[in-house]
Amino acid sequence: MLENKFSDCETSITSADLDHVESVIGRKLPIPFRNHYLKYNGGVPERAYWVSEDFFDPIEVASFRPIAYGEPTLLSTYQLMLKKQVLPAQLLAFADDLGGNFFCLNLDSGAISYFTTDTFDSDLSPEENQAESEKNLCSNFLRFVQGLSDEDDFDDE
Repeated sequence: MLENKFSDCETSITSADLDHVESVIGRKLPIPFRNHYLKYNGGVPERAYWVSEDFFDPIEVASFRPIAYGEPTLLSTYQLMLKKQVLPAQLLAFADDLGGNFFCLNLDSGAISYFTTDTFDSDLSPEENQAESEKNLCSNFLRFVQGLSDEDDFDDE
């Protein structure tokens, strides 16, 4: 499968930057995730649309969050969303759409999910809201990045 190139990335990071993220979150990041961030620290994917029968329209990835050298970082987002009880601890938001919803790496399974932040119900507990807001996309990070489509790929459908 063709590589999905990224633009508007932040300054390159090192393995030590990724090790720091792992030490703060207390979990190991998958090797393909680490390799991607060593090549592209955040940025905008050339092919930016996730197409799935589970969604009425393709979902556009606005940008990937950087590990360092830009705001908000992947780690600052993780800590804030955990503190506000928006995301559960096993979800690491690494990208977002134009509406402020997240694309997340499940730190337990390695799967990728789409997490809507605008559907919270005040009658539900944080855990119930989290479960309602998360939609599984695919089994791993590499499949997600390579599976993104170009807008031209679905315009004629």
